[in-house]
Amino acid sequence: MPPKQIIALATHHHVQLKGHALNDRFGKVISVIRENYPVQIILEEWTLDRQSFASTLDTDKLKWKNVGTPKEKRFETYAYGLNTDPPTHDPKKPMLQEYGPLDVHELRERYMVDRIKEFMEPFNVGLFIVGLAHLHSTLSNPEDSCQRKVEMSASMVFSKGVLQVHGIWV
Repeated sequence: MPPKQIIALATHHHVQLKGHALNDRFGKVISVIRENYPVQIILEEWTLDRQSFASTLDTDKLKWKNVGTPKEKRFETYAYGLNTDPPTHDPKKPMLQEYGPLDVHELRERYMVDRIKEFMEPFNVGLFIVGLAHLHSTLSNPEDSCQRKVEMSASMVFSKGVLQVHGIWV
């Protein structure tokens, strides 16, 4: 049996929202990936309270599943930092956000990896759409005992026996 493949596509979450101005470009990125990999399922870090653009691509030949965490206390993270507080935010300056705490971040990623393994069971090739903050850490340890092989090229390849993961930045 050939190894399962997961192509990880990292982006800003707002681009994933159905109706965003960049959906057309995002769709083209997904199309280019599908031209090069026989993707059977899209596995997306998403929320249940809004529809994602990628969920609209769900068909008989291309499945879509949400691998994002549920809204539970154990998964709550904070996003604040410099120039992010509304009363003092200066729109002329960049926002420098902090993200954490790290143990919750890792818990969320473990949850996503477990969901990916569950949903990939009947498939050979999946596209994992994930927020930029999670790309490297989820790929570097898709399983606790992962041994990594890194190829420096246009993508990074991590492999362990029956799983190959390719990371793509957009």
